[in-house]
Amino acid sequence: MDSYEASKADVSLSDRVEEWEEELPMDEHQAALERRLREMPNHLSEGPIQIEDDADEEEFEMEVRPIIANIIDLTDDESSHDTSNLPSRNLPVTLPDLCLHQYEHDGFLLKPRTVVQILTQDNLYRASFLYIQLIIQTQGGVELRGLPLTRTKHLRGQLPRLRNELCMILQVDDDDKRTATEQAAISLPLDAVVRNRACHFTNADFPKFRFPPEIYATSIEIEEKGMLMCRWKYTITYKDADTRTHKRAPLEYIVEHISCHEVPKERFRVLEDRRLNHWRGGKVRGGAFTPSQADFNEFVVDIDTPEDAVDQYPESWIPKEPGQQYTFGDMFCGAGGASLGARKAGFRVKLSCDNALGACLTYATVFPEADLRSMDIYQFIMEIEQSSPRVDVLHLSPPCQFWSPAHTVSGVNDEANIAVLFSCHALIKKLRPRLFTLEQTFGILHPKFEHYFNALIHGFTQNSYSVRWKTINLVTWGAPARRQRLVMIGSCPGEELPPFPGPTHSEHPVPGDGMRPFVTVASMLRKIPRNAEQYDELHNPGELPWKHFRPWDPNIYLRRCITTNGGVGNYHFSGKRDFTLREYATLQGFPVDYPFRTPARKRQIGNAFPPPVVKRLYMHIRQWLEQKDRVYSVEQEPLDPDEDMILIDDDDEDEVAGGNAAGEAIVVEDDDDNYGEGVDYAGEVEFTGSRRRRDRPSSISVGSVSSWYEMDIDMSSNGDSPIACIDAVQRRDWGLIDLTRD
Repeated sequence: MDSYEASKADVSLSDRVEEWEEELPMDEHQAALERRLREMPNHLSEGPIQIEDDADEEEFEMEVRPIIANIIDLTDDESSHDTSNLPSRNLPVTLPDLCLHQYEHDGFLLKPRTVVQILTQDNLYRASFLYIQLIIQTQGGVELRGLPLTRTKHLRGQLPRLRNELCMILQVDDDDKRTATEQAAISLPLDAVVRNRACHFTNADFPKFRFPPEIYATSIEIEEKGMLMCRWKYTITYKDADTRTHKRAPLEYIVEHISCHEVPKERFRVLEDRRLNHWRGGKVRGGAFTPSQADFNEFVVDIDTPEDAVDQYPESWIPKEPGQQYTFGDMFCGAGGASLGARKAGFRVKLSCDNALGACLTYATVFPEADLRSMDIYQFIMEIEQSSPRVDVLHLSPPCQFWSPAHTVSGVNDEANIAVLFSCHALIKKLRPRLFTLEQTFGILHPKFEHYFNALIHGFTQNSYSVRWKTINLVTWGAPARRQRLVMIGSCPGEELPPFPGPTHSEHPVPGDGMRPFVTVASMLRKIPRNAEQYDELHNPGELPWKHFRPWDPNIYLRRCITTNGGVGNYHFSGKRDFTLREYATLQGFPVDYPFRTPARKRQIGNAFPPPVVKRLYMHIRQWLEQKDRVYSVEQEPLDPDEDMILIDDDDEDEVAGGNAAGEAIVVEDDDDNYGEGVDYAGEVEFTGSRRRRDRPSSISVGSVSSWYEMDIDMSSNGDSPIACIDAVQRRDWGLIDLTRD
């Protein structure tokens, strides 16, 4: 150390300060960032709209959307633009062009698979290096084709600012089926080349293979002469070439650590098992929970990875143990929407935390198997300091009110919500999941929150987690109500980053494409038993104030987001009343007998991550993990009792009581003046037409939420048909009701 200091005796104070700032420890870096954020100019802290505190974020989405749409794609359009007239990128080299093995330029030798310094490309995050793929002799002269590289300090804080560390920039089109490295290559003339540079690609975590700092006198000399290391790639995915060339918003972003098989030189490769072991102590193939572990404490596994080892489990597939499951942790768990979806996807809910009393009472009722910590998140982090628990997958739903597009007036909890966002980094470091997911309002992508969002990503990449994010309209994943959410998936060192699952629902599904129509309000509310008002205190339509709103057709998904106050503009499709709490919960995707506890039940419902959406995401994640672990299940997967209603088709010749053979309802027109006459206050009447439907017990049994069943009901005059629930407006506006459509 003394010789190192002596060799740098002539380094200026400014150089030292710059170097120190670039490589601050994480805690000090975040503290400095927080100071900067508090000192932001007023025009950056003021929102584009002024609204009342209880307004719905979706109410003002159209005002915020044009701003955020410059950052990420928020459109619901499933079709792509016509790109047939756009020039293709990186066409294969054909005669008379010629690929050269090397080329001498300005006194230095250019070769494929080497790196050169180039003139800064401002449109590519100030990329100033090029990894040469091809040297092409064209009719217009020699040009280089390759992948742009930039210093990590130019990624606006999403990666740690570490000297001479580079990141590959890949801009790709979703409709182009070529590999990302084929698509993203750029072509440059020779006069854009500055000099050769020594650069290596590695999947090793920082600081392994870094330049030896003791041989350089100044930071400038390090940057100009020191060896460069590339450990990351930054992929920006656009819908198509038209979107990219016209600089429209991307679909998805990925900040991903380079993997072992992408490293060209063997001496810079590190086995992914070794990285995983170093981070979390290994993994249990097929999931860390088995019924034989009575105390349900995950043990640490140290996978043997000798120097000459190859890929993980190259050919050996093994069966999962009976009852084996991947473990799931749910932070900011609320009433359990995410945990319910993960449980339905086959995960074992192991650990959870929240500090809202009502939400914790609800959660404890539904998830007795989970270790629920009802406390502040920072107290939770301190409590697990010594125990160092592990979960296979962790879900994070930090409070989103401060980042909402509708939040423009400072609130008493703003600073706490900002701080809680950064607790996600400590949770990752303590629980060390193989994968994590995070959901947040898309409002955090607003330019005024850029420092916060980039610092959030920085906290993950600082720990070598790869992260991908995009906005998703949750109706495309089976939610009954519109909700644009930012969703992230992250993977720890040594674990491959999963892609997002594709959509399952579409407004106009094409036969054979495997898509289903959007889940409708009508199909969800039909799940509530007709006599629910007699025993369910959350379903009290007769006690709600009488309204005089315009009726609307419920054969659509709910167009407005459900929030903690129900959502601005949301009301029952009859126009006569608001939704009941049970109806709100059902439209969020909760089972119709989910036992919400007081206080603040409406807030619990509005804050929830819809269980059907989580189930879709976590089914995909579980299958991904099983594939990567090379395990298969010998047990039949349990039937999800809350799946969409499946009707039994009878012979077309049979008549159904109260309807025709197709199960269509025979309805009686009501006069508006007689609305409610002969029925209860909510306008509920009997409806017949389906041979079988899913029903619920006549009373709610606490702790038996998953004991729903399908049963035949003999309640019609001839015993053929059950009773379902609609109101007078449904009968008036629907016409003939098709019960076979969900």
